Amino acid sequence: MTTLIVTEKPTACQKISAILSNKKHRKLQKPGSKVTFYESVIDGEKVIVVSGIGHLFQATRKHKIKGDPWQYPFWDVEWAPSHELKRSLRRNEDFVTYIKELAREADNFINACDYDLEGATIGYCILKYCCGPEAVEKAKRMKFSSMTEKEILNSFNNLLPSLNFELVEAGLTRHEVDLLYGINLTAALTSSIINSGVLKFKILSTGRVQGPTLKFVFERENEVQTHVPKPYWTINASTKINGSSLTLDYSKSKIWKLTEVNEILDHCKGKNGIIKDIKKQQRKSNPPEPLNLSVLQSQSYNHLGYTPSQTLRIAERLYLSGLISYPRTSSQIIPEDIDLQSIVSGIKENAKYSKYIDKILKKGPLVPTKGKKTDPAHPPILPTGEKPTRKLSSTEERLLELITRRFLAIFGDPAVIQSIKTVVGVNSHSFNLTGRRIIEPGWMEIYHYSQTKEIILPDLKIGQTLSLKFSTEEKFTSGPSRFNANSLRKVMEENEIGTKATRADIIDKLSKRGYVGGRQIYLYDLGIALIEVLEKYCNEINSIEMTRTLEKDMEAIEQGKLNREDILEKVRAYLGLVLEKFKENEKNIGVELAESIKSTWERQRIIGKCNVCEGNLVVIRSLGTKKRFIGCTNYQVCAKCDQPKEACVCKCEVCGEPKGSCECKEGPEDEPDRKHYYPKCSNSFPVAQRGSITPLDNKFCPYCEQEFGVKYPMFQLRLPNSKRPFYACVNWTQHPKSKKAKKTKETEGKAEEVKEETPDKSKKVKKTKKAKKAKAKKKTKKKKTAKKKKKSSKTKKAKKKTKK
Repeated sequence: MTTLIVTEKPTACQKISAILSNKKHRKLQKPGSKVTFYESVIDGEKVIVVSGIGHLFQATRKHKIKGDPWQYPFWDVEWAPSHELKRSLRRNEDFVTYIKELAREADNFINACDYDLEGATIGYCILKYCCGPEAVEKAKRMKFSSMTEKEILNSFNNLLPSLNFELVEAGLTRHEVDLLYGINLTAALTSSIINSGVLKFKILSTGRVQGPTLKFVFERENEVQTHVPKPYWTINASTKINGSSLTLDYSKSKIWKLTEVNEILDHCKGKNGIIKDIKKQQRKSNPPEPLNLSVLQSQSYNHLGYTPSQTLRIAERLYLSGLISYPRTSSQIIPEDIDLQSIVSGIKENAKYSKYIDKILKKGPLVPTKGKKTDPAHPPILPTGEKPTRKLSSTEERLLELITRRFLAIFGDPAVIQSIKTVVGVNSHSFNLTGRRIIEPGWMEIYHYSQTKEIILPDLKIGQTLSLKFSTEEKFTSGPSRFNANSLRKVMEENEIGTKATRADIIDKLSKRGYVGGRQIYLYDLGIALIEVLEKYCNEINSIEMTRTLEKDMEAIEQGKLNREDILEKVRAYLGLVLEKFKENEKNIGVELAESIKSTWERQRIIGKCNVCEGNLVVIRSLGTKKRFIGCTNYQVCAKCDQPKEACVCKCEVCGEPKGSCECKEGPEDEPDRKHYYPKCSNSFPVAQRGSITPLDNKFCPYCEQEFGVKYPMFQLRLPNSKRPFYACVNWTQHPKSKKAKKTKETEGKAEEVKEETPDKSKKVKKTKKAKKAKAKKKTKKKKTAKKKKKSSKTKKAKKKTKK
């Protein structure tokens, strides 16, 4: 009997196989491929563990029309191998073909993917399309919430009798609904651009969740832009007590009239303050609830500065390493069957936490706090107490520490904080002096991220006189702040659009598609144009209510209350009406979007004003060399007739044809009679050939302004795969180099001098280097051949033994 276990990712495949076989497994590698699976014998039966690499199969449109890929609407959906749909996923083909080969000898099947919507979908598709429909009927399910040895073994020994088909149906429905929305709306927008007559081609996309999310950003941006700041004033008083300076705030935090401010200052100037009252109040701060994904993303953003998508990626790596439980959970209640004692004892081995754990264990039985949210599939995010088997990155270490400290804090004592409010009277006016002191740190000592800052006041008594100095400050009301990745994710959660696992990805998609950008999220012109045009002609596309109801419908499928086909039929009916309305206005939509895109491109192309003439510096790509540089727009204007190059009426000195239209090549500078075109300005600067360039409005290089007295504009350069952008000046070649660069130049200069003096020696050095390389290659070849001979001899011996 052979059992085939399907996992979600190669890392999970290796880990699960190693645990089930007690590391006595052998690698199965497809010839000519890097795809690796594992085989072992468990209780006398052969067990093969295979994996996908994410989604090996994806939903796609069933009937594609050749020559017109942007025709819409379409309603028929099918599932196909992902490597057939995207060139970038070609390596997935080896996974599919190898699983099909191994499935032929399998008798039993187990889905060991993550126990969630995506894991159910991935496992089901592999079983159905690689192993056959019979495998789906036979398949059993492993359910675990952490990659620890204990949980994996327990899950394998207590298999669920079948797949969770409600979860599978919900996963398939979500993918198909998103496909119907995404591809239909993308096809409609792109088709409108093509048929506009303004632009030849530009792909624009939106989706069921992307549209409403972009609308949130649009509405917030409008609030920010339309906010009118109102002036107000604050009055403060300062004093010194026992050498320490203290600041007192006036009883009114905002004063809206300057006349009132002057009246208060007239009454108070030259007067001492007398302490009228001292109010002390204690409050308890209870330990926090256990972490779910939403709270983890908020805490990680606030305390570590990680974006929600970054937090999820790091948490998934920690989960696959067996260091935390499954991160995609909404639960805040720890089930009673979880062995908290073993987790705590495992964490205690780390000296960093031992002193906190000793205090916790002295209290008696471990009783965790409880939140309100539940998740039937998984517990909250907990550390497993396991030791890392590999070196963790700094980001992984920091997130693991936050999760561990939060877990220990839920068993801590309440923190006791004392607040002190001292009221100081000054000639019928009152000022407040506030202090704060932690009496019992409790759980805050463990989870120091949320520890309150103390404001210690000196000993004060009622009736005590204070000498005061008064000051006033004019301020302005601030409007609503722009979203960041975390606050936008929270708004999506509050409005019930997207899922806990997909919200962070949606925000990243909006950024990648050029609709939004920045840590404090602001709208690009393309995002503004898309929302404004769709709100004008077809506002149903960005409907938050529609998206929310669909989310609830798909949750109902998970619970077995609704049918998948009913939801798809509902989507087809609603989306059909939306697309009909879109087609009626397609021409207008396309023209307005194309005009906006065109103006945006022109505006984003301008780096700044030319420092030589009145033209603009823009990014230009040479037609000959295909390289890009920054040049002046007046290069395309004739210096003699002041006309564009194409409209230049001056005659060429060589052929007599109008300049700009003849085919004569420009001659060298020492042969002016050979030049057939005189540019008005030839100012240009080199620039990096890779990466995206973004202009920075009204930002000039301070170094160049000081050194050369010229305001050279600056721009932002984001190189491929770089975490942070670079800020550069167009005149960057004239900037001083670093010490390292100077040293290398000096050494290079010396080396050149030596070469000039002794050219024969340099040739000999090159020859010896080549000889050494050749010898090294021969040695490596000999070693490889020796290894192959050893392997072949071993296999021959093994075959002989098996024959005997």
